[in-house]
Amino acid sequence: MSEPRDPTDWTDPYHDLSNLTGDEPIPPLEDPNTPPATPPGSPLLTGLVVGLLLVALSVAVFQLLTGDDTAVAGATTTTSVPDGTTTTVPGSTTTTTSSLPPSDPYPPVGEPIPVGRMKLMTDRVRVQADDIPDLTFGNAADLVIGALTASFSDPDEDTGWQVSTGEWGVCVGDLERVVRFGPFAAIVTMVDDTDVFNGYRQDVGFGDLGSPASQLETLSGLRAGDTVGDLKQIYANQTVEFGTDAAVGEIFELRGAESNDLILWGPVAGQGDQDPVIGVYAPDLCTR
Repeated sequence: MSEPRDPTDWTDPYHDLSNLTGDEPIPPLEDPNTPPATPPGSPLLTGLVVGLLLVALSVAVFQLLTGDDTAVAGATTTTSVPDGTTTTVPGSTTTTTSSLPPSDPYPPVGEPIPVGRMKLMTDRVRVQADDIPDLTFGNAADLVIGALTASFSDPDEDTGWQVSTGEWGVCVGDLERVVRFGPFAAIVTMVDDTDVFNGYRQDVGFGDLGSPASQLETLSGLRAGDTVGDLKQIYANQTVEFGTDAAVGEIFELRGAESNDLILWGPVAGQGDQDPVIGVYAPDLCTR
């Protein structure tokens, strides 16, 4: 049990208020609208915020310094395609530039071949001469175009290398080169970095019907410019069908009677016997 407190040690807690008369001024009260004082921030939190800001700044500076060599994923970049045009490619991470091969002219090769000895066939221009080989699809273009140049003089047109749109029967996106002698167009493609003769189209719409190349005909004797009646008579033992091509319009198709393989095809002005056969084409490279 604790000892009793000495009465002399007791202090009146209201002693300081015993002398108040009631006339003293009231001390100022704290404004209730004043927000409470904010405690000092945490050093750890402050350091973390500063660190994050430094990291973000470093990333931004890195992207600025490397912007010439790389692109941000998902950004839109421009790409030069082989035909020399510029295409915008969304989402690309790189910018590439491609160039076309050189399109040097093909010089003449050998002695002129008489046009009457050249015959249009499915996969070649047959040369009816013992000492001159056929101009077969897959042969080196410098030899084939060289032989045609020696026979028909310089080409009327040479497109040079270009990216195919499908117009000449070459698969879209592949390289092609079209060398034209009057109404006869030789089609050249690239195979293992080698120029290759790979097709032809004989068409009166190509122009210069005064060229000796306008006399080219098939092995059976059909020329571009003959009539549909001539076509039916010449190939009475084969199958001649008519249809429509989205790019060319009305066409004929000459097919083997037994195999049904496509032999030749081309545009016609109609299906009547007097309508002209506008062109004689080898089967397209992209579908054979």
